[in-house]
Amino acid sequence: MLVCSLGFVQGCSVMMAGKKQVRKDLSVVRVGGDRDDIVQVLGGPYMSMRTDDGGYKDVYKIVENAGTAETKTLAIVGHTAMDVVTLGLWEIAGTPLELATQEEATTFILYYDSNNKLKSYEAIK
Repeated sequence: MLVCSLGFVQGCSVMMAGKKQVRKDLSVVRVGGDRDDIVQVLGGPYMSMRTDDGGYKDVYKIVENAGTAETKTLAIVGHTAMDVVTLGLWEIAGTPLELATQEEATTFILYYDSNNKLKSYEAIK
């Protein structure tokens, strides 16, 4: 019974830590870069549309100062452990902590030509 109830104790801080982005290698975003290579590194775009000239316009929302996969895992494990040890009271501190450490995402708009080569891009904060 105790084990079952502990599953419900995990709260917002664990979920918030789990939803954080991991650091992306933005060096792949360079004029002339191949769209497939960029998508492989950055993942699928937030939004993508075909342009009139036969190319693509891809939109990404990227947290530039995101942590690594290791720091994300440590945060999840740490929040979970604190939830279990404190029987859920950790959420009083853990959730505001996660809210305070969330970073604003930068919107990157990438424009490709008809050969799927990056012709230009812009970053909007």
